[in-house]
Amino acid sequence: MAKSQFNIKISKDLLVKVKRQAMMSGKSLTEHITDLVSQSLSENNFENDNFNYFNKLKEVEDRLLTLESTVKNREYLSQKFKPFTNAEAINCTKYMKGVFDNELLQGDFDDKSHAFDDFLKHLNNYVQLSDVFIYRVKEIMLSDDPKPFTGKELNNITENVKCNCPIRKALINWTGKLNTPSQQEICDKGEKLLALL
Repeated sequence: MAKSQFNIKISKDLLVKVKRQAMMSGKSLTEHITDLVSQSLSENNFENDNFNYFNKLKEVEDRLLTLESTVKNREYLSQKFKPFTNAEAINCTKYMKGVFDNELLQGDFDDKSHAFDDFLKHLNNYVQLSDVFIYRVKEIMLSDDPKPFTGKELNNITENVKCNCPIRKALINWTGKLNTPSQQEICDKGEKLLALL
């Protein structure tokens, strides 16, 4: 293999350390530096660096999405809220059902019932619903044309704290989609927001 001369300037301290390393490994300075450069340029290291870079980028992206979601809800959370109206409950129902159906299509579920059971585990992390309400949530998620929640039902589920809807939280957790619209946006726009997800 043809060789070329490559001159670089490094600090005296670094040169002493590299020479000592070369001597301890039983190599000439040229051989040792060539091995170090080759090792740093190896395809495997490059792929590992890319993998680490990708992981760090993904972590930053997830944190940004969480912040965006928090900021979107900031004004909403600072207000004193009125309870869910029936019109808002209808919009929420359509949005929730749409998110569930989208995840059902993208997920690895045997059938709708298995998907609901999986979702219910996430919902149980946020609220302990009575059997009646669990039945209603199941009916909405699994029916083709469900009777929407009423304002009264959603107010009962959220204990009249509208911005703390456990179904919305569970859907975020279940789907992993952190950039979810605020509760008020869902109340106002319903299924129109599904196109943005």
